[in-house]
Amino acid sequence: MSLVAVVGDCSTTTSVGIGAALDEPCLVAEFDPAGGCLSAWLDVPRSPGLAEVAASSAPGTWSTISSNVQRAACGIDLLVAPTRAVEAGAVVAAAAPSVLPVLSAIASPTVIADGGRLRGPLTPLVLHADVVVVTHRQHAGSAAAAALGFERLAELALQLAVRSIPTVVAVIGDRPYPADEIASFVDTGAVVAIPDDPWAAAVLAGRAGLAIRLRRSPLMRSLTELAGVISAELRQVRSHDGRTA
Repeated sequence: MSLVAVVGDCSTTTSVGIGAALDEPCLVAEFDPAGGCLSAWLDVPRSPGLAEVAASSAPGTWSTISSNVQRAACGIDLLVAPTRAVEAGAVVAAAAPSVLPVLSAIASPTVIADGGRLRGPLTPLVLHADVVVVTHRQHAGSAAAAALGFERLAELALQLAVRSIPTVVAVIGDRPYPADEIASFVDTGAVVAIPDDPWAAAVLAGRAGLAIRLRRSPLMRSLTELAGVISAELRQVRSHDGRTA
């Protein structure tokens, strides 16, 4: 099993960063019903992508999915979604029933699926995922607002725990609460601190920048840590499922 859902704040940047940091073949796929960003960010055509998969005669096969994957200049494989929200919402809804079971079942590549912000019930992407990464940006200017955000985060973590979905929380920013305090409040498998690093985030989103500087940036160091935690969770899932990593 190899489907990792990334949902929450800055989910697209985090998905690309995980894809860049993972030490195994991976595919970054867009399942955000609010619209895709990766075609613009990473300068690839808007098609082929998820829309072509959904419209094909055999959307529920890996051969159809893989034939609509593009490779960005940075070396990351992408399955892009439409950029406009109305079209993206329709395409994600149409593709989910047939595409998500395939992505969850394949052993390789690992699929990092950007699900955007959750707006209500758990999405089909989350329910099909082998591991869920919840990204959450702290409200640095207000302890009360930050605490409210963590109450909602804890509620989401509980929903995932009830369904026995392995969950990793990535907390963006180190104020007003440190990661260890957050981990004691949010009952989940792991909490990884992600620094607020605008330069590195912009490079991941397509801005020009030195690759060596990006690798040494605080953001990429933390995303490498996050990728390691995800890999460990996937190994446990695959072991339980009887597969090898």
